[in-house]
Amino acid sequence: MELSHLHYFLTLCEQKQFTRASVSLGISQAALSKQIKNLEDEIGTALFLRNGTTCQLTPAGEILETHCWRIKQELFYIQEEINDLSATKGSISATINIALFLNDLEFRLNDTLSALFREYQQLKVNTIISDNIFNSLTILESDIGIGPSIKIVPPTIDKIDIYSNKYQIIVRNDHPILDHETITLDLLDNYPFVFFNQRFLETKIIYDWMQQNLSSRSQQNDIQVDTTELILYMVANTNTFSIVPQYLERHFTALNITAINHKKLPTRVMSIYYLKNKYMGPHLKQVLSSFTDRSF
Repeated sequence: MELSHLHYFLTLCEQKQFTRASVSLGISQAALSKQIKNLEDEIGTALFLRNGTTCQLTPAGEILETHCWRIKQELFYIQEEINDLSATKGSISATINIALFLNDLEFRLNDTLSALFREYQQLKVNTIISDNIFNSLTILESDIGIGPSIKIVPPTIDKIDIYSNKYQIIVRNDHPILDHETITLDLLDNYPFVFFNQRFLETKIIYDWMQQNLSSRSQQNDIQVDTTELILYMVANTNTFSIVPQYLERHFTALNITAINHKKLPTRVMSIYYLKNKYMGPHLKQVLSSFTDRSF
């Protein structure tokens, strides 16, 4: 297998369409089809199922994709390590790409990144907004990802928990639930819940908790949005409720929002994610150490 085959194959895996993939590669669709056919002949089996204008991986293709990404990652790390070796001794300029969800940038992470910019002014830190930070790491779009901690992590990825914060229930100041002398979780059953849409890790974490502690409530009228700002706007102006980290409290007074603490509410843990075989250059080690107070 030639490295060009690997490149063509992975591009088609990403684009899922010969037309888009050929445009991305800067070659004709016929040339791409020929290269993929040569690869399939060499492997001895079909790698893609063609379905009209789109295509999807066969089981054999999925196996090959996993190994091809590992090969590409190793080639990328070889180049990074050689670049570090050949860099002049006084040169400390570098770029670190950090993948994260939009809502995390709006949470405390914004302050964390600002502190990072101040501490390492010689580093260029790019934030990459991604719906899937694990995929962003796999395709080498980012060096590290930062997001809510989850229990089941892809086997190729490591994580480090960096800080935590309790969640709070929030409602508007004159919400009917506040008329009760004692506020219990079951009082929320009759009100819509506003939160992030299903593509965010945060959503699964919160809905899993709600399934255990508010199992009788219906999700039929729940509202999904894309930003923290919209969550706060909806809560401030309707009878909805939400569950957000405590470090958003600074916005509540101006928006006439009341926070409700409850002993059963989960803790929001933030983690750094990175590929297990990731080459750790000196600049990336600096960044990770600043987050974790540990050496790499």
